[in-house]
Amino acid sequence: MKKPVIPSRREFLAASAAGAAGAILPTRNLSAAQDVAVKPASKPAVAPASSGDLRIAVVGLRGRGWNHTMGFARLPGVRVVAICDVDSEVLSRRSAQCAAGGENWPGFEVETTGDIRTLLNRDDIDVISIATPNHTHSMLACWALDAGKHVYCEKPVSHVVEEGQRIVDAAKRSGRICASGTQGRSASSVQSAIEFVHSGGLGKVHCSRGLCYKPRRSIGANNGPRFVPATVDYDRWLGPVAYQPLDRRQLHYDWHWNLKTGNGDLGNQGIHQMDIARWALGQGGMPKAVASVGGRLGYKDAGDSPNTQVAVFDCGEAPLVFEVRGLPKDKASQSGKWEMDRYEGQSIGNIVHGENGIVRISNSYSWADFIDRDGKKQQEWKGGGDHFANFVEAVRANDERVLTAPIVEGHLSSAFCHLGILSHQLGSAASPSEIDVAWADDEIATEAWRRMHSHLQANAVDLSATPVVLGRPLRVRASGDAIVGDPEATAMLFRTCREPYSF
Repeated sequence: MKKPVIPSRREFLAASAAGAAGAILPTRNLSAAQDVAVKPASKPAVAPASSGDLRIAVVGLRGRGWNHTMGFARLPGVRVVAICDVDSEVLSRRSAQCAAGGENWPGFEVETTGDIRTLLNRDDIDVISIATPNHTHSMLACWALDAGKHVYCEKPVSHVVEEGQRIVDAAKRSGRICASGTQGRSASSVQSAIEFVHSGGLGKVHCSRGLCYKPRRSIGANNGPRFVPATVDYDRWLGPVAYQPLDRRQLHYDWHWNLKTGNGDLGNQGIHQMDIARWALGQGGMPKAVASVGGRLGYKDAGDSPNTQVAVFDCGEAPLVFEVRGLPKDKASQSGKWEMDRYEGQSIGNIVHGENGIVRISNSYSWADFIDRDGKKQQEWKGGGDHFANFVEAVRANDERVLTAPIVEGHLSSAFCHLGILSHQLGSAASPSEIDVAWADDEIATEAWRRMHSHLQANAVDLSATPVVLGRPLRVRASGDAIVGDPEATAMLFRTCREPYSF
């Protein structure tokens, strides 16, 4: 595996928050930038840690990474000693927040940098915690693991299927702990509900269903290239992705809906419910086959990921069905608060269907219940968990078996999401009657498609003007490195990285 160019300790002490040299289209070349003089560090070097302290650097601070910072900093014997972001405004703001403290937590000093590579060869950092955009997760995780760091990686852990396996391999090669940020696995209510399913409480399982009915409004039209915020080092933000101009009004967050950098809601919110749906089935490998129907419907904007989708995964004894809806329950709701549809009382969550009834698992991961075939609640489980604490416990024990969400599970759940999107990408426009025929032999898939069709009708979506896409059926090799009989799809399981961001 090709390793990144890692600055020396001396270079780190001279490094500033590199994002401060923010770029406008096109940005400066990173390799060249490393050869020029840089400003002094924003903080002094980290003092030697006391015995037993776990020292963490968090990468990506705008959103979820701030949860990482707070989640780790409050744990005893754990110190967040450095933060990294390619946006200098975010970096400066988060550094100030760390120093200021809050009502229930004392302030603390952190070093800041705009380049993770300044952190990798340091022996006073034990953990790299990653919460950057999806397209950089695998690169950063592999770099950190190969540098001897333990890694906590946000979901999805990869941007394409093959990259997830690279992280699994890097963790084995380095002997370091690597966890996936699918925190539902640490919640006691979810654990109890899954154990109920696995122990036969539902009887024979008929279907495991994930739901992501989450409001997703238009991100604005593609009106041509726009200026990247001056505080962002756009070259580093792109990382391994081939250069592309910013074609939407907002760089941050809306990258989720561009399939060159994101994975749609299937790989955003949806991966949490995908992970639980897999877990309920005891699914420890790739799906045998994948099918999809969906589209980006109800508006035309700069996004290219489906905002409405049903993806069906052949998992052997029972299927996994995943449903994405970004539009509200009806057209009238589009002018209001975007109230979402609900299925079995859930808008985001999981439903496991069995011969004895259903198990529902909430999106809050704080409760789950068992409803019998007569519609009566027979059992309920309550309780959350601390995913960050579980990771720290595993690192201290140096034992991957302690993890509730080991990297291999994150890889597989990410792969399911990628395969659902891949089926969509390779599909073609189809009429409702054509979809009825294509899915006629699958009663469970047909039922989900028909509800989706009714949902689109309620939103006054004209499927003759903007037809849905009937995804290409994919037969997946058990190893996950090929789509049987489909070289085009197989090639899309991989990605060529832009230099110098190979891994």
